[in-house]
Amino acid sequence: MAERTLAYFMRETAKNQDIVEVPGIDSIRDEKGDVVPFKIKMLTKKDIDDIYDKYRKRVLVRDDKGKPVFNRGQAVFDTTTDSNKALRRIIVEALVYPDLHNKELMDYFDCYEFAEMPLKVFPNPKEYDQVANIVLSTIGILDEDEDDESEVQEAKN
Repeated sequence: MAERTLAYFMRETAKNQDIVEVPGIDSIRDEKGDVVPFKIKMLTKKDIDDIYDKYRKRVLVRDDKGKPVFNRGQAVFDTTTDSNKALRRIIVEALVYPDLHNKELMDYFDCYEFAEMPLKVFPNPKEYDQVANIVLSTIGILDEDEDDESEVQEAKN
């Protein structure tokens, strides 16, 4: 039997986050009238999980009298995730251009919360949905063939 090597799994693409350029949205054009392209960083599964973890919180479950609920001697917790904010943060972290971390851009919109920047820069619901779809499709959360609105909404939730 031939000796198996792990070299197949030692890929540079697994260590590096590529940046790809994709067409932007029709409503944002340069001085020549061309659609301004986006540059998107290919986030890893770990990056995405870390973002969701930041917007997940555990709350101690209490009964009607305000006392903690226990099950088999363990306190019971309710875990919730603000998936809308997590999705917006994924958009912020994935977009290299426009850079939604940019202080000048944040000052312009008087916004100091990264997760709110996509709502400020793309305030029109149609624009926001297009940007979300472009980013999520590019980084692999949505299949490119899935442009059905209900599937975008499902990914947001």
